[in-house]
Amino acid sequence: MRDIRGTILDMIEAIERAQRLSVGLNEAKFFGDERTQWAIYSQILILGEAANRLDRTFQTSHPEIPWSNVIGMRHRLVHGYDNVDWGRVWTTLNDDLPPLLEHLKTFLQEGGSYGT
Repeated sequence: MRDIRGTILDMIEAIERAQRLSVGLNEAKFFGDERTQWAIYSQILILGEAANRLDRTFQTSHPEIPWSNVIGMRHRLVHGYDNVDWGRVWTTLNDDLPPLLEHLKTFLQEGGSYGT
């Protein structure tokens, strides 16, 4: 099992990759680009899977991160792969991932550790 910092880095990389994949896209272009939709979908899955691997005690000690939302989005996408709400994916990409990325980076910059 990866250490906490490694898992947080996985989460950061997934968000940054999703952001790179969406550079220059507006909502209309996103809805018209199936390849990009599924690429971003995969990064949200990685993000949620990594979050789910973190110990619940660690998650509880960092309430500034909406763990249940991150993990829940992963579950909704995996189990509802045949009926993806691309509008929700777009909103997640643009509204939810940027502040999450900042929280995760702050954790690492402050030398975050278990129970910090």
